[in-house]
Amino acid sequence: MSGDLVYPDGAVRTTPLIGIPGSNDSVTLDDLLNADHLGHAVLTTFVVDEPWLLSHFNPTTALTLVANAQADSDARTQRSGDIIRVQPEFPKPHVQIVHSKLLLLFYAHSMRLVVCTGNLVEDDWTIMHNCVYVHDFPMDDTRVFPANEFSLALAYSLLDLSIPVDLVARLNHVDFARATDVHIITSVPTGGDRQDAYMNEYGMLRLAKVINQLHGSKPTSESFDPDTRLYCVGSSLGRLDYRWLREFYLCAHGLTPRSMRKYVFDYSTPNDMLDVGIAFHTQAQVEACRYGDQCAQHIMTKRSVYEERDFPRDALVRIEPLHRDTLVHVKAMVARVGVNQDKGWLYIGSHNCTKAAWGTLHGDEPPYFNNYEFGVVLSGVQFDKVDGDKGVQAVWKEEPLELPFKIVWKPYFRDDEPYFGTF
Repeated sequence: MSGDLVYPDGAVRTTPLIGIPGSNDSVTLDDLLNADHLGHAVLTTFVVDEPWLLSHFNPTTALTLVANAQADSDARTQRSGDIIRVQPEFPKPHVQIVHSKLLLLFYAHSMRLVVCTGNLVEDDWTIMHNCVYVHDFPMDDTRVFPANEFSLALAYSLLDLSIPVDLVARLNHVDFARATDVHIITSVPTGGDRQDAYMNEYGMLRLAKVINQLHGSKPTSESFDPDTRLYCVGSSLGRLDYRWLREFYLCAHGLTPRSMRKYVFDYSTPNDMLDVGIAFHTQAQVEACRYGDQCAQHIMTKRSVYEERDFPRDALVRIEPLHRDTLVHVKAMVARVGVNQDKGWLYIGSHNCTKAAWGTLHGDEPPYFNNYEFGVVLSGVQFDKVDGDKGVQAVWKEEPLELPFKIVWKPYFRDDEPYFGTF
């Protein structure tokens, strides 16, 4: 990046779809990389198509790739040519995964942070609708800039992923002063040294801390007056139940479940107090996808999970894609707060609405997290009503946010079922 910063205050952009004219808010992977000026890229992803990925970089660009596959060697870092392959800590190596989707791009005088909802495979940038949060920061290798809450959170998240310390140290030369109204949320698998030391700084507990700081402390009494409507969009469904949904809903209000035990465990409290919609594509939507069966492999849930007794089926709502007969691969949460629901926040990142991503709580025991995850909460979002069936328009920093889905609340129809993938 040789000129002025393109995204000095941060922005949300959608990825393009083949055969559908892009808007001004669409960006390709090539747009984001600006490969001719790129010096070093740090990449994390759940799955990767390396030949396709490497075709987007100049051969001389240094790459650090966080690997999800379990290596035979116990070494945390391995060098192969210009690629440094990093294996994070997996206390349960055949269960826990890297699900983070993060690009850290270093240029001569700037650094670009890209928080993705898609993986580094061609489908996620061509036929599955995703989005990114992208933020450009000035960089000067001759100066050390003051740290702030954002830069510290980013540095800790990179150390959690076992990224070499000399690379993390480059953040000292980046000016993060304009990282305002954006807050990092990560998850780290339970059992590792770093996770055990900072167990309350991840997943839903980190979300509770961020929201509490945004809205001020609330009383942790036995009463609970919900004021947030939560719309959770994802491409994977796991084993959910009402108790976990109650805990998660409390965290979205800035409250820790352990301080609200009566609400969590008192099942006389009606479930309709949970103003949560879990948005997931239906079987009919996947079958109607204009790109055919190839899309189906990126939408994941199991019938056995859906048919479990405690699964919150009545919380399921339809995803309404921005473009007809397309599928959304985004992991996002839209939180509309207050009586008028005209303000709130937006989460974008790798967390699906699952226990594996956000964590589970077991009484007074440490929380359990299964995945490495990374995302951001954008605070100060405004919601404007729009005409027709488009739902509401989210606005952040006075800029309308184009998301791959409409912010509408449409429960499943009578015959709807979530798409059940083949495993």
